[in-house]
Amino acid sequence: MEDEFIVREKKILSLLEHEIADGEEMTTAVRHNAELLLAEKGYAPDDMQKGVRFDVILGQEHARAQMDFVVLIEGRAAMVIKCAAGSLSSRERHVVAAARVFGSSPVPIAVVMDPMDAVVLDGMSGRVVGEGYGAIPTRDQLRSMIAEREYKPLAPEKLEREKRVLLAFDAIQCCVPKGADGKGVHI
Repeated sequence: MEDEFIVREKKILSLLEHEIADGEEMTTAVRHNAELLLAEKGYAPDDMQKGVRFDVILGQEHARAQMDFVVLIEGRAAMVIKCAAGSLSSRERHVVAAARVFGSSPVPIAVVMDPMDAVVLDGMSGRVVGEGYGAIPTRDQLRSMIAEREYKPLAPEKLEREKRVLLAFDAIQCCVPKGADGKGVHI
């Protein structure tokens, strides 16, 4: 007969595997919704880059971060989108840090979204500028927004802090200790 601890651990691991699968399905749905939404907002396929990975260098550390979508207007990053399963408010700071680190100056608009909702943030100030899919700017609106912007790089000390925030969010993982089968589970 299996030890009660091992039986409990197997049940927990099973629950976590189901949660992981649900989260992956939700993230796929969000990405699909984002593609449809952007198509409805007047963006051309050339305006969007999907699954954009970029280098983050902090001192001697080299890491890679990823945005689900980067929207370009006239060749310049104008909006970054992070798709998230779960609480959007817990990911607002993450997407703002990514917007601030992504290019030579902060990307003007940062969006975090799930299958049911979206939060639109100002990439420089971090303020929420709109909520819901309807708040995501159309191509023409985004073009107007960036025309009014002055692109200034962040001060080096602020950029370093933003890199730390971004890398901290990217590094967050829920790890379950080795299960009864001796294999680790990473979420």
